[in-house]
Amino acid sequence: DNSLTVDAVIKLADTSVGNFYSRFGDRNGLLKAMHERFLLRLGGAAHVAVATAGNEKSLADAIEVFLSHLFTGAHEYRNSARFFVLHRSSDPILRAQGIRANTLFAGIFTSLVLSHREEIAHASPMIAIDVAWRMLYAVLAQQMMFDDEEVTGMPMETPALVSEVSSCLVAYLKASSAKG
Repeated sequence: DNSLTVDAVIKLADTSVGNFYSRFGDRNGLLKAMHERFLLRLGGAAHVAVATAGNEKSLADAIEVFLSHLFTGAHEYRNSARFFVLHRSSDPILRAQGIRANTLFAGIFTSLVLSHREEIAHASPMIAIDVAWRMLYAVLAQQMMFDDEEVTGMPMETPALVSEVSSCLVAYLKASSAKG
């Protein structure tokens, strides 16, 4: 985090000190702008994912297509994700932006799953969708933060992981709710 200096950015961007401070205000302004751009890119990837998955006829196919896109995005933006999670998660502004983005991503997933409502057997579809999103979010966070071999020691190619996670989510969504 401290290796990102204003002087280094100015030099790399081939701009002036005045231009930098006029645009960003300070180093924290630059980090905020970088975070916003990161979230916009993730959001764009999520919208492409749901648009593509929305063409699928079944819940299983829609979720698999959606996850395939999300996992690709997770790998593409993993360095930025690692940076912001590890070095900037205590920044209240960036944290608030991240929380808003998480809510939007959950909404995108919810819309996709509800478009296949007739396939959901769970007595409380919104609870099931929320739990499915939480499971998916955990796997995506794991994919962003760790290399494959660091998770369990068992290597798994992304397409295989997408297929397995998709199967788990669909099985849960199609199952009747647990008796308590």
